[in-house]
Amino acid sequence: MKKTAALLILSLAVALAAAPEQSRRTLTVTGTAEVSVKPDICYISFGVETINKKSARDAYRINAELMNAVSAAIKEAGIGPKDLQTSSFSVTPQYHYEDTGHRRVFDGYRVYQSLDVNVRDLEKASAVLDAGMEAGATQVNNVTFAVENPKKYTADARVEAVKAAQAKAQTMADLTGVKLGKPITISESEPSGSGRYYAQANVAFDRAAGGEDTPSLEPGEFKLSRTVYITYEIE
Repeated sequence: MKKTAALLILSLAVALAAAPEQSRRTLTVTGTAEVSVKPDICYISFGVETINKKSARDAYRINAELMNAVSAAIKEAGIGPKDLQTSSFSVTPQYHYEDTGHRRVFDGYRVYQSLDVNVRDLEKASAVLDAGMEAGATQVNNVTFAVENPKKYTADARVEAVKAAQAKAQTMADLTGVKLGKPITISESEPSGSGRYYAQANVAFDRAAGGEDTPSLEPGEFKLSRTVYITYEIE
């Protein structure tokens, strides 16, 4: 009798375990919002190139003098040492090939050095660009406006994205005659890449009355967005 009862209890337990759990009905929605943000930093990269026919040392010396002058001028324009960084340096022999005879001809030694500048006061961007060029920079490799730390600007977008998802879910529930329950899962998409937002500057050169070129840098603004995904239980 006891053995029969034990077998009955075991059979009941197995049957309950095997019984499929009632599937939960859910509704998944997304919400997206964006905020407009003005750039808060400008990245400018200056290059200095020198070539000397006879001596790599002379090419290096002239290059160093020019770059030191560029660096000093940029500091005079209000940029601190922490926002200046040498990003590349090279010394290479230069050659060209003659059309006849396919002979390689030595042109001299090329020295190239670049300096990256972080301009945190955007009103100084044009002055820094002008100072670097006037001091002897031979190239401006890049002028880019950016949002250095976008996360501090996206809290408002996140709030609005959640509100948009909630409103969408409630509308869909009302239209389909179901009751919206509690959220089951909530997630958010993060921006890819470095997390910074960049835009190439619009660099225009307006011809002044005196014949000089005046750089005009237009930083514009960015659209920072956030998207959230919410799954609700519905009844």
